[in-house]
Amino acid sequence: MKEQRQVFHAGERRVQARAGVPEHYLEQVAPYVRDRLPEQHVAFFASLPVLFMGVPDSDGWPWAVVSFAPPGQLCDATPGELQVHARPALEDLLGLDFTPGTKVGVLGLDLATRRRNRLNGTLLFPDAVADIAPDGLRIGVDQSFGNCPQYIQQREIDWASEQAKSLASLEVALNDEVSRALLAQADTFFIATRAGELDDAAPNGVDVSHRGGRPGFLYMNADGSLSFPDFAGNRFFNTLGNIELDSRVSLLIPDFLTGEVLLLKGHARVDWNPQRAALVEGAERIVDVLPEQVLHVENALPAPGRLIERSPSLALTGDWPATRDEPTTLRRLRVIDKVRESDTITSFYLTPWPQAGQDRESAEIAAYQAGQFLTLRLASTPQYSLSSGEIAVMRSYSLSQAWRAGQNAYRISVRRDPKGLASRLLHDEFAVGDVLEATPPAGDFVLHASSAPIVLLSSGVGITPMIAMLEALVQQAEAGHPPLGEVAFVHAARNGRELAFLDTLERWSRVHAWLQVHIALSRPSKADLVAGRHQLVGRLELASLAGNLPGLALSHVYLCGSEGFMRTQYAALMTLGLPRAQLHHEFFGLGSLEEGEATAVALSADFQASLPENAQVTFTPRVAPGQPLSSDADITRQWTPEQGNLLELAEQSGVNAISSCRSGRCGSCALRLVEGQVQYPEPPQAAVAQGQVLMCCAYPAGEAPLVIQTL
Repeated sequence: MKEQRQVFHAGERRVQARAGVPEHYLEQVAPYVRDRLPEQHVAFFASLPVLFMGVPDSDGWPWAVVSFAPPGQLCDATPGELQVHARPALEDLLGLDFTPGTKVGVLGLDLATRRRNRLNGTLLFPDAVADIAPDGLRIGVDQSFGNCPQYIQQREIDWASEQAKSLASLEVALNDEVSRALLAQADTFFIATRAGELDDAAPNGVDVSHRGGRPGFLYMNADGSLSFPDFAGNRFFNTLGNIELDSRVSLLIPDFLTGEVLLLKGHARVDWNPQRAALVEGAERIVDVLPEQVLHVENALPAPGRLIERSPSLALTGDWPATRDEPTTLRRLRVIDKVRESDTITSFYLTPWPQAGQDRESAEIAAYQAGQFLTLRLASTPQYSLSSGEIAVMRSYSLSQAWRAGQNAYRISVRRDPKGLASRLLHDEFAVGDVLEATPPAGDFVLHASSAPIVLLSSGVGITPMIAMLEALVQQAEAGHPPLGEVAFVHAARNGRELAFLDTLERWSRVHAWLQVHIALSRPSKADLVAGRHQLVGRLELASLAGNLPGLALSHVYLCGSEGFMRTQYAALMTLGLPRAQLHHEFFGLGSLEEGEATAVALSADFQASLPENAQVTFTPRVAPGQPLSSDADITRQWTPEQGNLLELAEQSGVNAISSCRSGRCGSCALRLVEGQVQYPEPPQAAVAQGQVLMCCAYPAGEAPLVIQTL
């Protein structure tokens, strides 16, 4: 049996796995990553007047550059080799390495037709027989493949014009007037990356890739970094796979009207936090770039270039929010409906309340993932306050509805706890028309891409993320993509009066053969026994139910419910042989499920020893755009280990800090870390964006001062 040719390196494979790319898809597309140019690519490259290239400098840093010449004079191609007759004009400025054996990336892009093809290869020694100038390039083909026309803006450019003008370059700051203006209009840029090791293996090379979006999609943050959304593509993840192994990148950001470009050298990081990706419609993740050097180069391209049409794919993408200082920024939501789901659970439908100057479209909600939650800020009333006066109550509630295109409201379903302050506030005080505040959807308790059977296992109000996950699977099935394995929905409640969403579950199970529903009532009423809408009586015992579940030990199990229920089911699942990696849960108790009982989270002796004796911490309020900076409102405190984590220090200092779970699971306490470094006793379960600190479990990492931007 012939061994399959490897076309992706380890970094690409890791990113593909994290993004949920099915193995069978990669097996199907691998043959399209060729080690030679097909005939149509040979003709395509030979016809081009421009090539975008990724070339390392003498230190191995990959640079995105461009070569151009009149059509027919730039390239010649054969299946195994590309000959380039004009080197990039930026060669000397950047100190590019064109010695034989150097790995390079090539992107052939016809902006007029939106056609593009990729070639990654190795520079060859000059060949006296070949008809190529002494300063030309011979590139041996290592990998060749086509790219779809998504996100390419259609342009008409005379690549043969005004080539006599010499380059004029200047090192600039990213936030100066020229750079800001160019970034604001940029709808296209090119990014060069490299694998960690540039050896003889075909996948381990240099890459250059095109990125397109709405003008301004390359966003400059307040801290001087750049961020751009990563939209859906061919799922090869060549660029992100390289970044996984080597963070060094460069960006070529063109202005096709003037011929000038920004060249940015920096380090990149992929942020997988879905809460942050949701800031830009269509984004699957966010890439951050921290610049080390920025060059403004005039006459780098011919001028002028005419925009014919922006990519139709941009209709599925959005813009960065006008204000986006923190993913935890509170947004006002209005209650538009309250629906009683059971004796104890009520659903609240919440729609964004437009701010001053916003239209209704801006109030629509961004896509979120089934299983995520909202963190609400509720203003208490004297009747429900734990102290005199008004207080702010922060609580997290799972979204109980899958997202659907055109949706304009979130749904949370809350159980009224007689002792619960927030739940009583919602049930008793909030009526249709009232307004509350919430952070964007967050959380990592979401469905994983897999062909294995799925078991959704819950009790009580733990049904809320599960019904959303099941609805997401139903939506996929209605779109013609049913789950690859069977799905079992297993739920435990005390009786039918406390059971929510039963009619919906029964309707879906009648329509979809892949779905099993098992309802267990621990104390069914006479009416429940007569109705017979449950399958089990008494406490839920997985061992007795295992024979009716689709390959339990091979399934992915999602678990949510009361702490006692979750600990019991966790132990049962481990006994039944479920691999721990296939159990996913939302757990807000103390300690962990593995410990078997609730325990306080104690700092290890090693971690305590790593803490400094003291550290200066400054809490500085966020400044609105256009407002001057001022230190008058700063609060500076001296931290010592006795004061606990940074959230506890903030609360002791009178700082308005959001929090909910206080265990690093919900992410609602994230704030911007302006200066300094922090450390965590254990890696937080919630994703922490670059430049942020998760206050509830963070401690100073040294005696250097910390500056934290508050809400």
